[in-house]
Amino acid sequence: MKNLIRDSLIPWSLFAAALALTLANIEPAKLPSLWRTHADIGTLAIALTPIIITGGIDLSVGSIVALSGIVTGLAHRDLGLPMSLALFAGLATGASAGAINGLLVAQGIAPLVATLATMALFRGLAMGLVNGERIAPLPEELVNWVSTPQLGLPVQVYLLIAAAIFFWIFLHHTIWGRSVFAIGENRLAAEFAALPVRRREASLYVLSGLFAALVAVMQTASQNAAVPDAARSFELQAIACVVLGGTRVTGGFGSIGRTMLGLVTLAHLQIGLSLSSQRKWVIPGWSQPVKLDAEMRLIIVGLLVILVAVINERRTAGRRES
Repeated sequence: MKNLIRDSLIPWSLFAAALALTLANIEPAKLPSLWRTHADIGTLAIALTPIIITGGIDLSVGSIVALSGIVTGLAHRDLGLPMSLALFAGLATGASAGAINGLLVAQGIAPLVATLATMALFRGLAMGLVNGERIAPLPEELVNWVSTPQLGLPVQVYLLIAAAIFFWIFLHHTIWGRSVFAIGENRLAAEFAALPVRRREASLYVLSGLFAALVAVMQTASQNAAVPDAARSFELQAIACVVLGGTRVTGGFGSIGRTMLGLVTLAHLQIGLSLSSQRKWVIPGWSQPVKLDAEMRLIIVGLLVILVAVINERRTAGRRES
């Protein structure tokens, strides 16, 4: 219990500070309208959580979002498919891209190397298929459905909730999910226990690709266009959500709840810092006031991610020594 409270203290403290910063600059009723993009990033982060718990990583999710969106747009515009079939083509593209990642990892290629390569590959395919041009417009029915809040919340938030429920059940209440933790804690022991390690890992990348394709639906509809440059840097923000929540980047420890906590912390921190960008902050010892421009906001978020990751790893090392 003491460890649980100590592990949760920093993420909850960061969330409280981020929420206070946000509410100091905006009325609570206006917050949901700012959650759209963060909800998409959160969906990617939720799907990344099991991968990171195994000790892996997926740097290609942003590129999969772009590629899936482009395939959806091309299937509808150039092949004349109904939007329902075009969306299916996009989802199949995402799952197939995830399967490629899973196959590479299952062949023994380090996840960092494999997904770094496919990040460039999938982004290049998205750009090349349309020569860097966007596909627009999309059917009004899809655009209106995604753009219109349902019960006061953006549709993207409902996708995030559905993803969180699915992965929470999958990760914390199934034998398959328990094997994910076993692989991350001690891969060699998992193999000796006759767990199908490579098959389990590959399946996680397929799921990650599939949910990236679902995010592509939200992205293309909200922009009323399929954009080959969509979701750039989303993978880094998604990983930041997982790390800020307290999931261990070396594997073996984490949860969906922690990733959700990391998401709301990062989202409100970015919103709060963005709304505070017009202010000038006086820092003791600095000769001039500091303005929170885009570069400064990236620095702050980056430093927080480093801080949390270092603290998590030191705690883990301390427990192993004891």
